[in-house]
Amino acid sequence: MRLAAVLGLVCAALGCARYTPAPLDPAGTADAYAARRLDAPDLRDWLAAHGATDSAWTSATLGLVALYYGPAVATARAAWRTARAGERAAGARPQPAADGEIGHTVSNAGTESPWIGRVLSIFTVELGGKRGARIAAARARTAVAETDLEETAWRATRAIRAAAVELAAAGERRTDASLGADRVEAFTVRLRRLYDEGTLGRSELAAVESEQADARAAADRERAGEDAARVALARAAGLPPAALDGVRMGPEPAPVCVTAGTDSLRALALRRRPDLGRALAEYAVAEGELRVAVAASYPDLAFGPGLDWDRGEGRWVLGLGLPRIPLNGNRGSIAEATARRAEAAARFAERQQGVLAEVSAAAAGCRAAQADAAGADSVREATARQAELARAAYERGEIGATALAPLELAETRALRDLHAARQRLAAAGLVLETATGEWPPGPVRWPDPREPVTPEEGSR
Repeated sequence: MRLAAVLGLVCAALGCARYTPAPLDPAGTADAYAARRLDAPDLRDWLAAHGATDSAWTSATLGLVALYYGPAVATARAAWRTARAGERAAGARPQPAADGEIGHTVSNAGTESPWIGRVLSIFTVELGGKRGARIAAARARTAVAETDLEETAWRATRAIRAAAVELAAAGERRTDASLGADRVEAFTVRLRRLYDEGTLGRSELAAVESEQADARAAADRERAGEDAARVALARAAGLPPAALDGVRMGPEPAPVCVTAGTDSLRALALRRRPDLGRALAEYAVAEGELRVAVAASYPDLAFGPGLDWDRGEGRWVLGLGLPRIPLNGNRGSIAEATARRAEAAARFAERQQGVLAEVSAAAAGCRAAQADAAGADSVREATARQAELARAAYERGEIGATALAPLELAETRALRDLHAARQRLAAAGLVLETATGEWPPGPVRWPDPREPVTPEEGSR
């Protein structure tokens, strides 16, 4: 009981920490996700603070929503805070300790006290720069977590940008399909009149009716595709699908394919790509771990004053010791850390080469897409001129409806092919934007991803 009381007093004096439980609430988390909406007051205030004041939503404003609601960004931010806490733990110095013993002689004649006791305090001094090496390695791990957070935020906004461009393309494809279906239907109505008049055969009418059914089915597929693209956009923004129902999307800035100055594009990518910064930080971690391994080859020094009670006689003593003597110079750990540093260097070189290759491939893809779009535009202009001449001839009574309709359908197909070529050009531009590390364009101020987005998160 006395020992327990002494230990309790020591813990109270040293400020022992208390455990605070924080149970999870899975049901509450699910309800909070289902309740997310774009007109939430806290979200609106946060968007306004970062320059998102336009009522029309674009990839930039929805990118801010993704940073606010996105679970991956919140997880990366929590990992960064964990790494920051690791810096404090790495900088901790060895804590003092106490040791003691008590004994009783069995051969005492009664003239002396039979008790033997010793109390010794122990202080450890780290040699070889161990604390500095630990701090350097911990700071490098914090840098890795920070660059990982930046990359997570960047990739979240890039996902929004890709989903917004795809939604715009899906809307264009739906419009083209509806236009094509309307023209085929109008052509079918004309041919049905001719069939009723007896100037057209049943087989010709059946072929056109089959084409009409295909056109309507294609229009239905494109409408379903547009709905799926809207759901994908909501998911990328961290929203339930219903949160985008009735939301008006503003015009999305088209990705630009820059094919001139590939060297400057590569230099831009090397400066802006967050995954390159992460590879550099990982090399710094390997460097710090090697420092820790080298420092561990030095022994530590332990010392401390104490009191010795030997059968009635008290003495003051000073203890000295080496808690751990690395007789092998810690060569195994040093060799392993050296190999990991070389591996990290090779991984950085691989990542850098991969980024440069991505930029070159993206620029080549842009050139091919530009040529494809130019060819489709030429075909579109030619078919449009032919259809216009045919309509003028139809108005003058020089040709009939059966001669005009195929030219109008060809014009519709050429327009659809042109839009598809431009969508492929936009996709190539998206690849180039990602390769160069660009954030979605827009008049917003991208926040520091390290800052908490809600007061509740900042208090944790």
